[in-house]
Amino acid sequence: MFLHSGPSPGATWEGCMSSKAQVAPADDYAPKLFERSSTLTPRPEGATATSCPVVLLVGRNGSWGTSVLKSLEKFACELFYVPPQSVTSQYVRNGAYSLILLDSTVSSEQRRQLASELAGSEASIFYTFPVENGCWWLPALRRGHNCHGAPAFRRNEFPFELERLLRDRSESE
Repeated sequence: MFLHSGPSPGATWEGCMSSKAQVAPADDYAPKLFERSSTLTPRPEGATATSCPVVLLVGRNGSWGTSVLKSLEKFACELFYVPPQSVTSQYVRNGAYSLILLDSTVSSEQRRQLASELAGSEASIFYTFPVENGCWWLPALRRGHNCHGAPAFRRNEFPFELERLLRDRSESE
């Protein structure tokens, strides 16, 4: 695993003031850490739902932080990484993604459009919002319900919210 102690140029604000090691930028990203349940290629169109959560990470590979990735790995999530320009609501529906995480490279217009077009689906969407000493994770949709105005989660709180969401999802199936 490639680690560095400071933020990369163009990285989200997540972890900027931390002295702990962070996941390196996309060009140094080591997917073998999560090899059992992740891929760097898009999910095939029309793929069928699986028993493990299927998560779409939109943005730079290195922008998620190890705590978020470890929470997803804990629930044996199947991870798919794509750049923002590849994602549409149809793309999400075709891949049967249950959770979509958007980093700060996804425009606010694209976030709003995805949330609007996926309302009523089973998808949950969260996105990062950079702040001075890190980032907040804001919910846009929870299982298809609009969350506009719901409280944000600090970087250290978000992995617990992710685990709660994934646990609730697995219990309801």
